[in-house]
Amino acid sequence: MVLKYFIRLASVLVVSTVFLEGVQAETLVLIAGFQAQGMDWRFRNVSDALTSSGWVDGGNLSLTPRGIVNPIRLPYAPKKVFFTVDLPSSAPVAQQAGVLHHYLKAIYHYRKEPLALAGHSAGGVVARYWVVANAGRKTPKVDTLITIAAPNLGTPVADLSGALVGTPLMDMAEQMGLGSLRQARGLYADLRQEKPGNFMYWLNHQPHPAIRYVSIVRTGNTPETADLVVPPANQDMNHIFVLHGHAEIIPTPNIGHLLTAEDGYILANVLSKQATQR
Repeated sequence: MVLKYFIRLASVLVVSTVFLEGVQAETLVLIAGFQAQGMDWRFRNVSDALTSSGWVDGGNLSLTPRGIVNPIRLPYAPKKVFFTVDLPSSAPVAQQAGVLHHYLKAIYHYRKEPLALAGHSAGGVVARYWVVANAGRKTPKVDTLITIAAPNLGTPVADLSGALVGTPLMDMAEQMGLGSLRQARGLYADLRQEKPGNFMYWLNHQPHPAIRYVSIVRTGNTPETADLVVPPANQDMNHIFVLHGHAEIIPTPNIGHLLTAEDGYILANVLSKQATQR
């Protein structure tokens, strides 16, 4: 089954597998959040910021009955390339990570270098769960995890959703923008604020591999700039039990929860610093 995915990816990407000896290429995989898909990185102008910083758009990968499909055909192997992926973004974290695994194996197979993962909101938790669940495997290799406004210690919104399930307020909550509580019940359960016995507590007490961790944290304190979905303290991976003091933090005070072009410039800067340190 996985071999079929590789074959399909080869036919739609047409990426050369020949790399110049001694040249360090860079590969970034962007993972969207709840009720979002890979194209949202383009709709929110993150991709434009990356391309203006020297990155090449490798396309949006979708998993179909025909395998992994990507509409972009790259005639060469860029040094710096980013991909976006479509996940079942209302599904529980582990289920999303299972789909992500297929994409990462295919991308790694053709790039043949460690990957950098960047996840927005719930996508950051999905990416981190994948990193933890696959620690120790030879491939695919990941050397950087960047989370953007991610509920690394959970979010009160998920706690609220749990209280609403099964009550007459459920329909009202969905109309107010909390998404489909019925469809996303498992995901909301995973993203509840950390406390003993729940998923987030379990994840945050698992061994994490020795890679680079970066938290892009929304720190705005006005109604226009504040992140009303995930409190700033919950976004900082330094507050994770096993990562305390091991994550870089980048404050973004003027954004709010959604992605913006500024996130693209921050990602480019973060990865540029990493490249100079190699």
